[in-house]
Amino acid sequence: MSGVFAQNQVEDPSSKKIIGTWYNDANRNAKWIFGSDGKLYNYDKDVFKVMFRYTISHSCQNNSDDTTEFITLMDKDGNEFCFKINAINENKNGILSLTKMDTMQPLRFVNNVNIKSGM
Repeated sequence: MSGVFAQNQVEDPSSKKIIGTWYNDANRNAKWIFGSDGKLYNYDKDVFKVMFRYTISHSCQNNSDDTTEFITLMDKDGNEFCFKINAINENKNGILSLTKMDTMQPLRFVNNVNIKSGM
């Protein structure tokens, strides 16, 4: 039991675990690159599409929960997009699971294009 406890102590925060390149599981040509500077770069077929600023917190738009983390994306025009974070690379499975809050659409990303699709 103490081994599990110690393992939990060293788990990185979501703001650190999300950094890197994530490929959309349904369309591997689409990728999101999260930087440590709070910027998210969106690419499609390696062509840059749009940059967002992102923040991770326990609230976004009308959603708030002490035990749930949300990611808020803001575009250059100030439009906000809210996602619930379901999981980030849990047990090193290479999966980022989000829910887009306005449509409740599940989004799944993988950090390696060779990971088998879960769809």
